[in-house]
Amino acid sequence: MSHIGPGPDERTNYRRKVILTICLILAVLLSVAASLYRWHNGVDAQNYAVRVMFSVTEDYVKTHQGAWPRSWEDLESVPIAGKWYEKSLDYKLVKQHVVIDFEASPEELAKQVPAEFHAIDAKNPVFDFARDPRLVGLLRTLASFHNDK
Repeated sequence: MSHIGPGPDERTNYRRKVILTICLILAVLLSVAASLYRWHNGVDAQNYAVRVMFSVTEDYVKTHQGAWPRSWEDLESVPIAGKWYEKSLDYKLVKQHVVIDFEASPEELAKQVPAEFHAIDAKNPVFDFARDPRLVGLLRTLASFHNDK
């Protein structure tokens, strides 16, 4: 029969509990700090605004037979009734966070993969939108009008 030695003493258990408690407190504090940083710097608003513009621009492209918008006014003319972004679309806020290349060629954009696309981008990019389904949808819509079938 094997003999198992005595377990950790009370002092060792106490140290482990203190270290664990400190680690948990640090994890919570870092999480709160990260949230405050994101809120203070508008990261969430910026990411949301970019996603909304992917959808608005796709709607524009669909209703204008593949044409790319040439101004903010073009995008503001897109009907938003019944869209997922209807109640939250604020162009003043969007213009603060999003850059759109209104000179882009829809034919060239239609050839791009999501990782190459920068015709709609955040002013201070902190997120990779390459896998965003709204961007993928926009590129598919452009391709449906401009790529040879």
